[in-house]
Order: sequence, then C-alpha cells, then structure tokens
Amino acid sequence: MRIFLLCLFFPFYVHAQNIIPNSGFEDENICTEYSKNCAPAAWIATSLRANYYFDDQPNAHSGNHFVGLIAQNIAHAGIRSFIRTQLLCRLQPNHQYYLEFFVRSKNAVLDSVGVYFSTDDFLFDRRYFKDIFPQRLAKNGIDSANYNSSTWQRVHFIYTAKGDEQFITIGNFKRAEYKTTGHTEFENNFYFFVDDVSLTPVDINEHLCIGSDSIKNEIYAEHARHNLLESKIYLARKHPPQTIPLPKTITVHIDTLLIPDIFFATAKYNINDKDASLLDSFCNKIKNKNIDSLIIEGHTDSVGKVAYNQKLSENRAKSVEDYVKQKTYLADEKFAIKFFASTHPIASNTTEAGRQKNRRVELYLYSHE
Repeated sequence: MRIFLLCLFFPFYVHAQNIIPNSGFEDENICTEYSKNCAPAAWIATSLRANYYFDDQPNAHSGNHFVGLIAQNIAHAGIRSFIRTQLLCRLQPNHQYYLEFFVRSKNAVLDSVGVYFSTDDFLFDRRYFKDIFPQRLAKNGIDSANYNSSTWQRVHFIYTAKGDEQFITIGNFKRAEYKTTGHTEFENNFYFFVDDVSLTPVDINEHLCIGSDSIKNEIYAEHARHNLLESKIYLARKHPPQTIPLPKTITVHIDTLLIPDIFFATAKYNINDKDASLLDSFCNKIKNKNIDSLIIEGHTDSVGKVAYNQKLSENRAKSVEDYVKQKTYLADEKFAIKFFASTHPIASNTTEAGRQKNRRVELYLYSHE
C-alpha cells in the first residue's frame, strides 16, 4: 500500500497562512463618529486622530494603503504612536514563524522601531512605552548592505513563540529622543511608514486555527476610533477586560494514496471489488482521524479525445469519492473533486507502462491534531 507523507504539496498554503489580519492595510474601517473610511480594518493606532492612515498608491509598498507612525514630535518629548492588531490564532509554543514587514523613512529613525508580541491588548497597558521591551527591532532584520533610507526596506526575522502571543504591536520604542533635523512630515511629527506585515509558520504543515474566519470578522467589527477609542481605553485601563485565549494554530498532516489503473477496467470507472482492499485499508485508517479535507484527483493517459478523457477522469474520481463516503461517513463538505484528464502525467505516454501509470486516482488527506 502506497501511503506516504507529502511535504511539498500545495506550496501556496504557506502564503495562505498569514496569522495577521489585513496585513497590507488595504481593507478600510468605517469610523463610527464620522461614518467614513478613515482607518485600516483590524488595526488600531494609539493616535486618536486620522493622521496615520494613508491612501497613496504611488508611495505604498504594494496596493494603495500604508500607515505612518510618529517617531518624534519636535514640540513635545515622548510623543509616539503605535499600531496594533489581534492575531487570528494563538501561536504554538516553541514553534518558529517568519515575521516580515516593510518600513520607510527619510530620516534615520529605524534603529528602535520594534515589534512587540503580547498576551494582553497593548492599548490597555498602563505602562509607559519606555518600560516595554519589544522582542524584535527593525535594525536587526534589515540587510544593512542594501540599506537605503529613501525606499521601502524589508525587515524579516525568525521568531520563536512562547505560545501566549495574541496581539502584535509596531512602533518606535526608543527611550531617548531622536535628534532629527529638516522638515517634518505632518505638523510637528517625524514619521516612519509601515506596510505589508506578515507572520507565517515556518512549518508548512501548520495552518490557521479552526474558526479563524469568525475571529477575523470579530476583529473587523471593532469600530472604536478617535473619541470612542479614547473612552474605551480610559475605562479598560481602570478595569482591564479579561483576555479570552485564542485557539492555537493547527498542525495539518498530509497523507496521500495513489490508486493505480488496476482498480478500473479499461475505459471504465467502476472500482473492481477484488482490488478494493487497498481503498478499504485507507478508509479504516482515517476513521479516527480529525479530518480537515480530502482531495481526490482523477487522471488518464493521452489516448483518446480530450473531452472523453476529461469525463473519464471525473467519473473515476467520483467513484472513489462515493466509495470513501460509504466506508467512512465523512461529511460532503470534507470532499473536493478534481479531474485533469491527461494534463498531469507522472510518466511518459509513449509506452504502455507509462500510460498505465498515468491512469490513476490520487487522494490527498488533510488531518490535524
């Protein structure tokens, strides 16, 4: 029986597992007080004004939007702004994650731009920011050989999680004031700009937690900004709300089964009873697994017309689907059928042996702990 672990199937899953919502700031939040889009959805800045969200496609790293955070105010010492969001899932302890974002500033103010992971909401932290120590500093993740203060700089790290992270905050954590000269970007403020923040598991089999879509919707539904945010922060610092633990990311196991041509008569798609033991064994093994999804792919050789082979590969995949459903009672939504006719050969179609290998059905089982 050919059951083996497949580590590189569907590589796009890596990009789909960003644990940070609205990572490029493209989705806009409707600020309740003004009934208009004036902030990035999911992200909340400590600035109570609409002076940090920019719709400026020519100057964005990608898309149309980015955020600007105060690095220094020339009129008042200690004025900073930070932006934070809740993660879609809690991180797994001792697991590693790729942390990446892009920063830009015309001034040399990136040495203390930091990333701070926390269990509780940074907005409600009563400590002064100078007493908070970020886990990562941008200066340590920028390729100094290519540093250019006038363009977007990629910041990237490997972060090893403690397992209690629920929020991520970005800002300037510098204890002392900068000694910046020249023209400020906005009123009395020198800014640095941030775009395209991502946090993805190093392990490609680690995926978003179950319910992450619902968590995202809840995060997006938070509309408190400006005066409403000020009132919320004031009350929450007096009476800190209880932090409800997020579900952790899940590690998905991927098993594959290749069903060879011997299961099917020539040009047929019904499964031969005498050869069904392989599929029976597979079904027995997965009965007690926590199944996320089962993808079934049908394939043919190149002999015959394309339309005929397309239908034949579809019928063979459906036959396997029906058989597995009967044996395991998995819900319909767990199944996905794909059929490729002869477009995905695994051997040469110029020989009978090669054509026989190409006439197959493949199963990809995704399960999690």
